[in-house]
Amino acid sequence: MALNESIVKMMNHNNPQAKFKLYYWALPFRGCFVSYLFAYQAVPLLMETSYEEINKLRQLDPEDQEIPFIGPPILSDLEANITISQMPAIVVYASQKLGLCPSDPVELSMRLKVIMDCNDLLMEICRYNGSMMWKRENWLEFRNNRLPKWMKLFEESLNRKLVGSVQVDFADIGIYALFGNMIRCLPELEMDLLINAPGIHAHCRRIGSKPSLANFVANEELEYGNLYCGGQIEQSIREMLALDTAAA
Repeated sequence: MALNESIVKMMNHNNPQAKFKLYYWALPFRGCFVSYLFAYQAVPLLMETSYEEINKLRQLDPEDQEIPFIGPPILSDLEANITISQMPAIVVYASQKLGLCPSDPVELSMRLKVIMDCNDLLMEICRYNGSMMWKRENWLEFRNNRLPKWMKLFEESLNRKLVGSVQVDFADIGIYALFGNMIRCLPELEMDLLINAPGIHAHCRRIGSKPSLANFVANEELEYGNLYCGGQIEQSIREMLALDTAAA
């Protein structure tokens, strides 16, 4: 895919026009739930990906941090001088600024529920932020039972219009951040999604076709390749997928 140079320049990490700054590791994973919002709306976003810089902030005592936090993502609103942690909270705040947040409180709560489901699935696939590695029996249970159940849950969320309304909002982009990024980085799981959640697969294609977002993701892929969650836990996931392929 040819990159749209004007969009890439606008979304460049050092764009002086940006009014927001995202702190996250040099990979998409949980941070893309935030960066994709800005990319979808073609709004500039500063991105701090330096491990040393982010780790320095993490090591501060809570009373010395801009916002008490354990790990990124963190979003700073540079104009309002506000810093927010926790991905779902950041998503709601940024979406209100970007015109991607429903005003009805019931719809907002349902969309937030979808994002928290996304966050829960990320915790499961990366074994609680890499606190343990995948063992074969645990992985088989996850891929054969738990992951299909999650995919069907999101498919039912689409059927019930918790996502997929005419007006795209943060939950739609969150679905793309979850599954679009997952099957891009771990293509072995694409058939799982097609079997268990064909509507979600199609929805990801629709959301991901927005030129500003598509170009941002293409640029991200040039920078990070198919890096998913990083570290030993990503190695563990890929080892499990390789064993699945060999056994097929």
